[in-house]
This record gives sequence, C-alpha cells and structure tokens, in this order.
Amino acid sequence: MRVLTFGGSSVADAGRISQVCTIVSRARLAGPVAVVVSALGGTPDVLEELAEGPASDESQSGPKIEVLRNRHTEILAELNPDCRRTEATIDAVVDELHRLVTGIEYIADCPPAVRDRILACGERLSAPLVAAALRARGTSAHAVDGAEIIVTDGTHGAATVDLATTGVRSRDRLIAASGSSIPVVTGFIGATSQGRTTTLGRGGSDLTATVLGAVLDAEVVEIWTDVNGIFTAPPRVVAGARPQPCVSYDEAAELARFGAAVLFTKTVAPIRERSIPVVVRNTFDPDGPSTWVDDGPEVPMGARSLASVERAVVFKVRAIDPSNDATSRFAEVVPRCLIAALAAASGEWTLVTEEADADTVDRTLRGTGMIIHRTDDASVVSVIGSRLLQQPWVAGRALEALGRRDIALKGYVSPSEHSVCVVVDRADHHRSLAILHDALMLSHLAAQAANAARKATSLKGPEGDSPTIQSRDPRRDRDRRPAARPPAA
Repeated sequence: MRVLTFGGSSVADAGRISQVCTIVSRARLAGPVAVVVSALGGTPDVLEELAEGPASDESQSGPKIEVLRNRHTEILAELNPDCRRTEATIDAVVDELHRLVTGIEYIADCPPAVRDRILACGERLSAPLVAAALRARGTSAHAVDGAEIIVTDGTHGAATVDLATTGVRSRDRLIAASGSSIPVVTGFIGATSQGRTTTLGRGGSDLTATVLGAVLDAEVVEIWTDVNGIFTAPPRVVAGARPQPCVSYDEAAELARFGAAVLFTKTVAPIRERSIPVVVRNTFDPDGPSTWVDDGPEVPMGARSLASVERAVVFKVRAIDPSNDATSRFAEVVPRCLIAALAAASGEWTLVTEEADADTVDRTLRGTGMIIHRTDDASVVSVIGSRLLQQPWVAGRALEALGRRDIALKGYVSPSEHSVCVVVDRADHHRSLAILHDALMLSHLAAQAANAARKATSLKGPEGDSPTIQSRDPRRDRDRRPAARPPAA
C-alpha cells in the first residue's frame, strides 16, 4: 500500500482537486492506496477567526460560515453535480459549525475541546469532496473521518497519537476496503478513546499520513505539495536553490526544526522506526523533481541544505547565583525554543525562539527571577547536513563567508552533529542565506546528486532513444549521493 497526502494548496479549488484525482487514479493502477487530505486552502484561516469569536458586538460569523458552505457546494457542483449524499454531508458539517460558533459567542469563550471541533470542520468538508470527485471519474472512493481511526491522548491542539490502538482501528477500517474502494481520510483530526475530537497541530495532515503509513506498513508515504521537494535553501529567497533528490531522516528533522515548512519533526518519527521512506512531490508538476527522505546505504558527511527562521528573538539569561542549579526552571521554556545553548560554567544560557512564541517565553523567563536580556529583530540561519562536527571546515567556511560580507553575528551554536546555526540581524536574513548557499556550493552538490540519481535509475533505450526513467523501489535502489569534500587549501 502507498499513502498519499495532499495539502491545502493541492485542494484549493475544483481544478486542483481534479489534478489530485488524476494523481490518485494513476497511483491506484500500481496497487492499493490510501489518501489523506487537508482542508481547502484558506479554510483553516476562516475557522481560526471563527474560533476566536467576534471582534466586536456585531458578529460576522454567520456570513463567514455561509461563504464556506457556498464555496464547498459550488466546488461539488463542478466536480460531481449529482452527488446529493455529499451535499448532505457538507450541510451537516456546516450546521454543526453554526452551533459551535453560536455557543462560543454566547459564553464569550472557546474552550480547547470546542476549538478542536471547529478547526476539524475544514477536513470534514474537504474529504467528502475529494471522494465525490473520484467517484465522478468512475473510481470507487469513500470518505473516512480521522476521528474514527486516529486515537490520541486528550491534549487538544497538539494531541499525541496512540500508534498501537490506531493500528488496530486503521487496519480493520482501511486495508479490507482499499482493494475495492479508495479511503479518503481527513488529515489533522483524531479523537480520544472516548471519542472526543482532537487535532494534531502544525503539520497534522502529514502526520496523519505517516502514522497511517507506519501502522499499515506502507511501501512509501507520498507528500504532495506545491514545491518540487526539499530544496537546498528557501527557493523564494535564494534564486539558485535546487531540489535535493534525497535527504536523510536526520537532515529532514533538522530542516523542520529550523524553519523548513515542507516536513515537520514529528511527521518523520512514526515512519523512521520502520524504515518507510517519504517522498515529497509537487501536485502541479507530478513528473518533476522530488525528494526522497530515507536512510540509504551511504550518508555522506557535509553540508546539504539551509533552513531559516526569519522572525526570531534571542534571550540571554544569567543566573543571579551561578552556584544554584537553575536547569529545572527552563522546563516550560526550552520546548518553545529553537536553540537552548547551556553554558553551565558561567551560569548563562542563550535561548532563541520564534517571534510568535517570544512573549510567552519572556513572561516565563522573568518568572524565574533571573537576569534577562532580550534582543528582537533577529533571524536564525542554519546549515543542515550530516556529521558536520567531523567536518569543521563547514562551519569555518560559513563564518568566513559571512565575515567577508560584513554580516555581524548575534550568536552561533551547533545544536547537533547535523546543524550549525548562526543568529543575524533580521535585515541581513536574505543576504546571509544567499552568501552561505554560494560559499558552501550547495547548488553544485545538489546537481551532482541529481545526476548520480538519474544514472542510477535510468536504463538505456535503443540507439538514439532517450533513456527511460524507472520508478524507484522504496526499499532498495537508494539514491547514491556524492561525498562532500573540504575546500582547497
């Protein structure tokens, strides 16, 4: 079985859903598939606004909800106009949304459990649409509510999945049906063992896919998005960024930790333990470049990619009495931080967090009674690779390149053997990415890796014919990547 997941940009309108159906139908020819879908692009923002409640005494929730209803029914009319059952499902979800929003407006509060039910409406609207679109093409498909198979704890907003119980429910519900009908599962949604709806947090739909991939022992999990895989740097910032043909699980986790939005750290965890690969592909360029995430037989040393958090805040923290062990005071703070660098001898810490979490971190830190110095307008640029500590020239070249271009550093740390992070002024964010990408020759290395992958997966045709590219076996035939080399003396 293969598990395919499609993000909000991939299902934003009728045309894009039709493209999704083409991809799914083609994948189905190779064997059983399960599909996971996010809410239609833009829908989560509306639901977030509704969960916040009215900004004034004059509520606009009613019109917003009707716009959601109309958008989904209009798309359904384009995709499968005779599907009354799906139209009734849309009406039922929208009616529940009305009741939930009316309730929070009445009590002027939105408890976490209610918030999760409101946010879950997006996927509960999109999954039936995609299933109806597949049926309109003659492909048997049915929608599955993630709350019926993804079992979680009771942490609303960022629930933890119970893999064992989820496995039992998923196998019972999905495997038998997948041979005759494609299950289209709502991403992002789970439920407690008592049936209370929960959500999985940021990257929740991809997490749903990797959880299903793990418990169903899938051959591969395919994440379909709006970019051609994982790039050597943010492509919207660095013009020369190129897609990587393959990255390791460790590299993917570090990229996610330090700002790359394609994969999130918790997304990789379920399938990593079972050595199930993930491939990141572009819905709008299905035959274009893609990135495989797995651990092949050779994982070379050296820098591979850059990640960044443009809006970051730096905290310098010093204990009033360095002799006291203050580590326990950071229990609430460190999970929200990108970097937590401990300098135990001097009793000083450097914490770097995203701007969105900075005020919460600030309040918690000041509650410890320690000396706090906060620096705003910072950015974090991270070099991601494999065994970087064994290649100190990588950090040396990076720092030298920034220094030559007069980029002042607010901080520097190597949190793991897979990352080297520098903190710079926000005004220098874009320039720093471009400088490091060029200095570490990341585009060149990615091109070499892509050429090696093409040679490894192509067969020569008759004389004069172009070689035909064969599909990779996700369990074998791993991409071979070139080893990094130190700079010339």
